[in-house]
Amino acid sequence: MTKPTRFLILFVLLILVVDAALIVPIMLSQPSKTAGLESVEEAWQLIINNYVDKDKLDLKKLSDGAIRGMLEALGDPYSAYYDAGEYREIREVNIEGSYGGIGAVVGIRDGQLLVIAPIEDTPAKRAGIKPRDRILKIDGESTEGMSLTEAAYKIQGEPGTQVTLKILHVDEEEPVILVITREVIKVDSVFSEIREDGIAYIQVTFFSERTSTEIVAALKEVLAQNITGIILDLRDNPGGPVGSAVTVASQFLEEGIVLYALNSNGEKQTWSVESGGLATDQPLVVLVNGSSASASEVVAGALQDYERGVIVGTQTFGKGSINLLKELSDGSAVYITMGRWFTPDGRQIEGQGLTPDMVIDMTDDDIAQGKDPQLDRAVEYLKSQL
Repeated sequence: MTKPTRFLILFVLLILVVDAALIVPIMLSQPSKTAGLESVEEAWQLIINNYVDKDKLDLKKLSDGAIRGMLEALGDPYSAYYDAGEYREIREVNIEGSYGGIGAVVGIRDGQLLVIAPIEDTPAKRAGIKPRDRILKIDGESTEGMSLTEAAYKIQGEPGTQVTLKILHVDEEEPVILVITREVIKVDSVFSEIREDGIAYIQVTFFSERTSTEIVAALKEVLAQNITGIILDLRDNPGGPVGSAVTVASQFLEEGIVLYALNSNGEKQTWSVESGGLATDQPLVVLVNGSSASASEVVAGALQDYERGVIVGTQTFGKGSINLLKELSDGSAVYITMGRWFTPDGRQIEGQGLTPDMVIDMTDDDIAQGKDPQLDRAVEYLKSQL
């Protein structure tokens, strides 16, 4: 596997997905299951019985709208509703690792839709989109109040179709209109190489269901050679399934827990280190930055708490919510925040992020000149351990 550009990254969600079985809500102090539903039923029956154009009623559309409205009313940018078609596309992306889009990873900070990073050699990068650009409108629709998942879905679409974005570039005052043609965006999650100095460089660009297999393969490949240390690059990594994060962290840990979560009732669920880690002894540096989020923060937080590796870079994003993506009976799905996760030592990441052991900035000038002071510091540290 070859090393990609540092900005290669996932497509859409800054998520940490868990199965419903992982956190089972207790029934103490729960609101009534039917509280508030009486008026919903009344409104439904009023429409069914009295709407003037009964023959034009689309009950499925009404149902979708009701569920979507409930999710939007939560005011949570990480909760959303997907109809059957939307959810099918999301599943295909997660499994196949490709999608139709522009190649820009988005996030929400202070209620604003921001570009975390454009992927190299994609429409977004070629259109001049930069990290920290604000997306003000998508196809003429304001992004104010729009959830992250809704925005990402609107930006994606069939290859060959166009999306119009109103962008406020970072450090500029006047927005610009960009009309971008979508392409097939193919995204791999793990890349590795052995540097000339004998240090193994492994980059995890995002977490998918395939990442667990990919990280094991990458480590087996580099460990078969005479390496002097490992750099695990999690910069610009927006996250993904918690199971993959646990597997990645477990490759570097012998025992303990990787993270724990608390739901709204304070019930605790822990994820233990998986046995058989491949790289539990090698000197390790983990690179992070402000776009390292969710599952990448799980990995970095666990390795930092156990002092397994030195964390180098800048403060991470601070996405520490547990989200459930649950398919409904009609093929649609609900994506909802159901808890907060914590590092093994009990640090909450939501809204705070992780502070590296060595804080090293990387400026726009560094990037423009092809410099990487964070990677340079990681290499310097590993060489000092020899």
